[in-house]
Amino acid sequence: MHTVLKGMSLIDGTGQIIEDALLVFEDHIVAAAGKRQAVEEPPDATVYHLGGKFVIPGLIDAHIHLDMHGMADTYHESLVEDKLRTIRASLEMGNTIRAGITTVRNAGSAHYIDIAVKKAVEEGLIVGPRILASGKIICMHSAGNEYFEGLYHEANGVDENRRAAREQLKEGADLLKVMATGAIMNPGGVPGAPQLNMDEIQAVVEEGKKVGKHTAAHAHGAQGIKNAVAAGVRTIEHGTLADEEALQMMLDQDVFLTSTLSSNFWMLYGQTKDGLPQFMSEKANEVAKIRRENLHRAIDMGIKVMMGTDAGTPYNFHGKNAMELVQYVKLGLMDEMAAIVASTKTAAEGIGRLSKLGTLEKGKYADCVVLRKNPLKEIESLASLDNIYLVFKEGSLISGEVDTNQWSPDSPLGLK
Repeated sequence: MHTVLKGMSLIDGTGQIIEDALLVFEDHIVAAAGKRQAVEEPPDATVYHLGGKFVIPGLIDAHIHLDMHGMADTYHESLVEDKLRTIRASLEMGNTIRAGITTVRNAGSAHYIDIAVKKAVEEGLIVGPRILASGKIICMHSAGNEYFEGLYHEANGVDENRRAAREQLKEGADLLKVMATGAIMNPGGVPGAPQLNMDEIQAVVEEGKKVGKHTAAHAHGAQGIKNAVAAGVRTIEHGTLADEEALQMMLDQDVFLTSTLSSNFWMLYGQTKDGLPQFMSEKANEVAKIRRENLHRAIDMGIKVMMGTDAGTPYNFHGKNAMELVQYVKLGLMDEMAAIVASTKTAAEGIGRLSKLGTLEKGKYADCVVLRKNPLKEIESLASLDNIYLVFKEGSLISGEVDTNQWSPDSPLGLK
């Protein structure tokens, strides 16, 4: 079965744009892509005439929390019963893919909800993006972990961390996530303070590598970043307080940086700050400017930065993920093309899926988004639902609309 998209401007994820393009899907895979005159159109194809439209690869969000709903106080997330939380996450993954994000990497969920939702998507029970699930976050015993009941697997010492990694893999995790430093959203947590030691993180990394799976490290502070890089992690999440040595280590070891600007953006500029805990607001204000400056420094050095939003954190609702790209451009961190590449090709490489994702080239999954407006001229259009014309995942057209009722603290799936 063939599908043909023709006549559009194709922004293929490699950094180039092809005008009057033709894109051919054969079942789940891209069979051909290029100038319309240079690509043969199969006679049996379903054809979409897309003159005046723009096509980009499906976006990849490398850092979300699918079982968090964007509540002002993240403590309240844990007060929602697990089965209801799983249903809510399933609805929000429908929002995510309909907003043009066709792949997500989940960076920690309570009670393995992410693995359950992933299986539901794979079995066709629900509509959602391709999900890479991490299960629980591996961390040391520390203040504030109890704020997120069921999210953390506490481990102390090399042997306990090795066991914790094996438990996540046994449950079906696609990657492992460790806490290399404290967190902004944990009361009592100190974002800059190191947590797991290098040898503890290394034990987790080794267990993942045995089965071809990578490790992501939550790391705000410089020493924690250095510990994680030395231990062999593939990605640093946040990287807020990185110093020059930490950034140089990341560059030398080809470690990716996941930006997560959206977490601070929505905490500071969301629809309301009512209900946001004071400790969280204070930390967000402290780190937002520093995070932007260090991200700029990392980009200038040549560190690979990929899109990650921390979707699910306060007011950071699932389906609004593309605001991360808007910030890249509006803050002067990247131009429009670089922002798109960061959320497609670079993100696919960072999560270890570049052979099948991230660009619209022959042999890759047929994931793409058809837009009404040119994102190279109006980057804000990526964050507008009205601009999304069609979404394809593995060659299949995604039906339905984003349920914007979920973008409200008053959602009926809250604490009523």
